Amino acid sequence: MIVNKELRELLEKINNKKTEARNLLAANKLDEAKNLTDEVKNLQKEFDVKSALYEAEKDAVAVTIENKGNVDEVKTFFKALRGEQLTEAENALVTGGANGENLIVPQDIQTQIKELRRQYKSAKPLVGYYPTTTLTGSFVYEDASTATELTNFTDGDDIPDSNEPKFVNVPYTVKDYGGTLPVSNRLLQNEDGGLVAYLGKWFNRKAVRTENKKIFEKLKAGKTVKSLADWKALKKSLNIDLDPAFVDIVIITNQDGFDHLDEAVDEQGRPILQPNPADATKKMFKGYSIEVFSNTELPTVVDKAPIIYGSTQDGVTFVDRNTLQIDSSEHAAFKKNQTMMRVIEQFDVIDADKAAYVYGEMTVTPTV
Repeated sequence: MIVNKELRELLEKINNKKTEARNLLAANKLDEAKNLTDEVKNLQKEFDVKSALYEAEKDAVAVTIENKGNVDEVKTFFKALRGEQLTEAENALVTGGANGENLIVPQDIQTQIKELRRQYKSAKPLVGYYPTTTLTGSFVYEDASTATELTNFTDGDDIPDSNEPKFVNVPYTVKDYGGTLPVSNRLLQNEDGGLVAYLGKWFNRKAVRTENKKIFEKLKAGKTVKSLADWKALKKSLNIDLDPAFVDIVIITNQDGFDHLDEAVDEQGRPILQPNPADATKKMFKGYSIEVFSNTELPTVVDKAPIIYGSTQDGVTFVDRNTLQIDSSEHAAFKKNQTMMRVIEQFDVIDADKAAYVYGEMTVTPTV
């Protein structure tokens, strides 16, 4: 369905209300959830009526729009990028926004660009993942330190109240992150992978670096730094500072931190790190996988290398709108026979259970 700005905003409001109602239900706030559900029903009725009116107003071009199934979506997308005139059906297929100012990236092209991302080291798999279709929203998690057992319900009995578990409502607001790149007009004519590969390589390198930066900033924010003199201190901290209920513990450090651990040996002269049987390119400490990032992304400060360990998937969540926006303008680079390309993604990184991991600093000899 093609919707205008008013309908899109109304639909987003409905989705936000649904999310809020689910969160209230998860927190056992039944009356408030019921009230929100009633609001959603009324908003849905309003949406249905306005949508029907909007569709009726488009009858003049309905035949043209229905023929858009015969339009090649990818070719039309490149045609729009080059600023060529589009037919009514083509325009309906690849443009969005209140005034048709945004290009809708075909799924095939989005997939190609995302496939190219695998060549870069991403911290996204190390934290929680929450896909969303809305710009704002929230979700609820239970504080692990107050988690309780399931209650034995008996038919006919009232459900017992419990104030012991603590539910935390975490809001999010996805933000736009993007960049611009000058592209030669000759390359812009290449629809057979050349342009997509060029854009994908440039954008993914920047996107992964940006995502990693935001993830590491959030992992550090609000944490008291644990000072670690050596690998023995790390071993002890893993034993006593983390809840053993977490089974997805991981160790994240930089090149200096990894090099320090990789050179360390025990009293018998044996390396303290073990090979990772699941990945020959990685190593493990106490059976926990070590993820290494560059000193540029996780810098050593003086002689203190960052080392983050625990269930980072429970500690921080990456909220992903999972969309790409690609636009072009030939005006900024007209004299150079180039077209400026702009690519934008939308995400947020938010706190969850901060007690699920430790942010430490290990004393090392930094790499010059």
